[in-house]
Order: sequence, then C-alpha cells, then structure tokens
Amino acid sequence: MATQNLNQRIAGYDRKLTKSEQRLIAELQARHPQGLLESASQLARQVNTSASTVVRLLAKLGYASYAEAQMEARSEVTALLATPGTRASAVIGDDTSIRSCLDNVLLHDQHNLAATFAALDVAAFEATVRLLTQRKARVHVLGQRHGAPIAGHLALHLNLCLPDVRLMSSTGPLFIEDEMLWIGEHDVLLAPTFRRHSLAITRAARYFRAQGAKVVVITDMPTAPPAASADHMLLVRTSSASPFDSYTAALSVANALVMAVAQRRKKELGAALERGEALWAKHWKETGS
Repeated sequence: MATQNLNQRIAGYDRKLTKSEQRLIAELQARHPQGLLESASQLARQVNTSASTVVRLLAKLGYASYAEAQMEARSEVTALLATPGTRASAVIGDDTSIRSCLDNVLLHDQHNLAATFAALDVAAFEATVRLLTQRKARVHVLGQRHGAPIAGHLALHLNLCLPDVRLMSSTGPLFIEDEMLWIGEHDVLLAPTFRRHSLAITRAARYFRAQGAKVVVITDMPTAPPAASADHMLLVRTSSASPFDSYTAALSVANALVMAVAQRRKKELGAALERGEALWAKHWKETGS
C-alpha cells in the first residue's frame, strides 16, 4: 500500500466507514490534493468532525501519520504547479514552527531518496559507469541553474578518478560552443538538468549525439528536452515541503556515480590522491594557506 496514492487507497479500502469518515472521504476526493495541505483541525471543521477522526481515517487507509499524507499531497501539488510562485500558497501551511520545517524537509528528502533509488534504472546506471571509465573517454560535465551545483560536485570528484574530466561553463573564457569544437566518438556528456530546463543543455546534448558521442542525463522528468538526445537517463525525485524543489536525491545519485567510478579506478585514484596531496603541500608551503 505504501506506493498507492490517496484515491487508490480509498478505492481499495473495503471495510465499513462511519458517517463522519464517509463525509471526510467525500471532502478529500473533492479537494484532492489541496485538501490535505490544511491542518487536520481545519480539514475536520469542513465536515463537522474532529481532528482525531481525520487522523484515524488516514491510519485506516495505511498512512503512518498525517504528516505522511500531507507530504504525498505536496508532492502531487509541486508536480502539477511548475513555478515556485504558483506553489508558494499551495504548499506553505499554517504551522510556521522551526520543528515543523525540520520535520517536513526530512520527511520529503527521505521519501525522495527512497523513491529515487527504488525506481532507478540500474542498467542505465551501470552503462553510465562503463562509459565514464572506458579507455580514451573524455568526460564533459554540464549543468546550469539548479543543475550547476550537481555538475560542479561531479566534475570535482570524477577528476580525482579519471584523467580527462572537463566542467563546461558559459562563464569562463570559452563559450559552450567553443568547448564542443572537438567533440567525437570518445566523448561523454554528463548533464544534470532540472526544471526549468536550460536550452543550452538541450542543444549541447543534441550536438554531442550528432557527433557520435554519448549522452547521460540526470533529470527530474522523462520528458525533459535534453532526454530526447540521451543514451541513458537517470531519473530523480525533487519533491519538496517548500515552493522550491529539493535536489538531495540528485546529489545522492551523483555520489553513487562517483563511488562506482572510484571502485573501478581504485589504483588510479590512489595515485591521483598522492599527487594531489603533494601538490597541496607545495601550495601550502608557498602560500601559507
């Protein structure tokens, strides 16, 4: 039952309900998912019942807590509403306590992590690791807006494991178009991209594919424009308790990629770390920082 949404749980529930519970069911279905964004007390007042009745009903339907049901509702709302501005009034509740903020963020991120790794395409993940570690591979990492921190994290750590990793950026001395000048069959584009998706990443993915290179996209939706040019796609959940998406699951998938590459490049990683320590020791000696 854990994978079912509210309407599926209601449809599958075959035990007798009280009149108050029947009214609650009707209210929840009529105002789903927004109805669950209210507090249990507010929802109860809509049908002239008690907050404890609301909590008991949701427990009968298989929810561990009212907070879990609210998290599901927020996830559905954030999937339907594309911008932070349209989501703000829908997902921000009346409970403004710090404890509530902490609990809601933890609950959403735990759910994102569990759902992402349960549904992750393991074959695509394995194929991505093979691409990154193949001989002669040149790895280009490109992320803009929300994907930029994930791209930076990937480039920094993959560079410790692989000999030719490049972080593509539109803010350096070269434009992205200049960095793609010599793309060929040994190149791999690794692109984290989330809504709103960058047109530059869509164009880059299309160009890499046209040149015989490989494209891997880490994204929040299978219909993301760059995914049309991807050889492999790794989907992550970005649901959040706030108007803004959460990228905790995306960072965790990035960490898993780095770990898998490091395992396959253990000898090279050890040598690179030794060289890195020597370089940092020299830097510290010369600059004192």
